[in-house]
Amino acid sequence: MCAGRVDTVHLIHPFLEGADGVFVGSCLAGECHYDTGNSQAVGRVRLVRIILESAGLDGRRLAMKMMSSAEGPKFVEYVTRFVQDLKEVGPLGVIEGITGEDLRIKLTAALRAVEGEKVRWVAGKRYEFTETGNLYGETFTDHEIGRMFREIVADECDLQEMLLRLGKEAMTARDLAARMKTSPPVIVRRLSDLLRLRMVEMSDGEGAPLWKAT
Repeated sequence: MCAGRVDTVHLIHPFLEGADGVFVGSCLAGECHYDTGNSQAVGRVRLVRIILESAGLDGRRLAMKMMSSAEGPKFVEYVTRFVQDLKEVGPLGVIEGITGEDLRIKLTAALRAVEGEKVRWVAGKRYEFTETGNLYGETFTDHEIGRMFREIVADECDLQEMLLRLGKEAMTARDLAARMKTSPPVIVRRLSDLLRLRMVEMSDGEGAPLWKAT
């Protein structure tokens, strides 16, 4: 199967099932039978690695290597090295200090983010923006694309995590910030955005408003 068929969703599901890492192999750059399949895979792997790091997980848990079908020894070398890296990192979430329900919430939020239109649009535009250019013919460096990925991904993952947590129980902005390990002012700004979109509702609590997903 062409690596270009590997969707961002396929890269996150294994972690939700308890996998400690995911390895993607593709043909060499410039040798894709479908022209841009491996380049598209590079962008998706990079995007999901950013998502994992945004969730607090070690980016080494996701790797991609290019090789030809005649390079069996190189495949063995890459996979062996990947397994060694995973042994150093350890079981999913342990070294990162994210386990149990918190880990599942963060990974589910990541899955919801990549299923959303905004993140899918960004993933789909990577090849165009780095190779052929935007509407004005401008191309962007990998660094610039990576920065754009990080801004959009971090925002979407946080919003999805907020909705998941508020779907389970009503909380104050301060309690939600503590659960997500971020600052209350950031949470309040995002809650205001979600309230405007009617995705959360606010009610009176003891001393502070309570927020809940609609």
